[in-house]
Amino acid sequence: MRNMVLGVILVFICAFQADEPNFAKMKDVSAFRNGVDQMAASTTSIQASFTQEKYLNVLSDKIVSQGSIHFKKPNLLRWEYHQPFEYGIILNGKEITIKDEGNVNSFDIASSQAFQQVNELIIHSVQGNVLDENRFDIEYLENDDLYLTKLLPKETQMAKFLKGIHIYFDKQNFTVAKIRLIEAEDDYTLITFSDKALNEPISDEQFAIK
Repeated sequence: MRNMVLGVILVFICAFQADEPNFAKMKDVSAFRNGVDQMAASTTSIQASFTQEKYLNVLSDKIVSQGSIHFKKPNLLRWEYHQPFEYGIILNGKEITIKDEGNVNSFDIASSQAFQQVNELIIHSVQGNVLDENRFDIEYLENDDLYLTKLLPKETQMAKFLKGIHIYFDKQNFTVAKIRLIEAEDDYTLITFSDKALNEPISDEQFAIK
C-alpha cells in the first residue's frame, strides 16, 4: 500500500532530461538565488491553479489533468485534482493524507525516509527554496522570461525514483512558473502553474479532509 501511495505522490516529481534550446547559461547566479530566497522568506501562503501533463513512452498521447494548490507556512499543503477526476493530497509535516473517491488514508511521514524526502521536496518546490546544493547538482540557465534550474539528485535513495527536476522561475517575481520532473524510464510530468496569489489569508480548515 505504501509503495502504491508513494507512486501516486511521485506523479508530481518526475522530470525530462531534454535540451533547452531557448535557454543559455545564467549570467548572475548569486542575484537569482538571492531573489528566490527573498521571495520564499516573504511568502506566507500560495494559492494557484495548475495543469499537469503526463508523458509516457508507451503512450502516443499525453495525459492531462487540472487542479489547484494551497500552501501555508510552515508546512501545510493541499494538492487537489479537479479534472478529469477528483483526488486530493494533504501534507502537514507529520502526515500525508489522501482522499480518493471518498476513501481516506493517512500515513505517518516519519515512518519512511522516502515519505520525508517527498514531503520536503514538494513543499520546497512549491515555495521556491528547493535549491539545496548539498542534495542536488544544479545547472543554472535563463531566457528572456524565465530562470531555469536543472536539479540532479545526489542522494541514492532519492535517485531511485527521481532522475531529475527542472524548475522554471518567473523572472518578474521569482515564483515557480512550472516544474518538469524525470522518472527512471524518462517518462516525465510537466506541471504549469497559473492564477497565482501570494500572501492571501488561508484558513487552517482548508487543509482538512472533507
